[in-house]
Amino acid sequence: MVGRRRAAAGVAAAIMPCGAAHAVDCLTDWGMAGQIVRRENLITVEEVSKSLAADGVGVLVKTTLCRSEGGYFYRLVIRSPTGQLKTTVMTAKGR
Repeated sequence: MVGRRRAAAGVAAAIMPCGAAHAVDCLTDWGMAGQIVRRENLITVEEVSKSLAADGVGVLVKTTLCRSEGGYFYRLVIRSPTGQLKTTVMTAKGR
C-alpha cells in the first residue's frame, strides 16, 4: 500500500497535456472500470482526487478511464483553485 500512496502522491507530476494520449477505448460503465482498476492495480479515482486536492491542483469534477496503446490512463476534468475547468489526461499506472 505504501507504493500506491507514493504513486498517488506524484499525480500532479504525471498530468500530461490533453492531446498526449490517443484514446483507443474509454469506459462509461464504472462497474466495469472498477474491475479493471482492481485487476490491473491502477491508481484509484479516490487516490487521484485526494492527491490533486493535497497538491493544490484543484478539485476533480469528472473522470473517465481510457486505454491506449501505452496502457490505461484517466481523462480528467479539474476545477482549479481559481474556478476554471481544465481537461487533461494522466497515467493510471499504480506502480
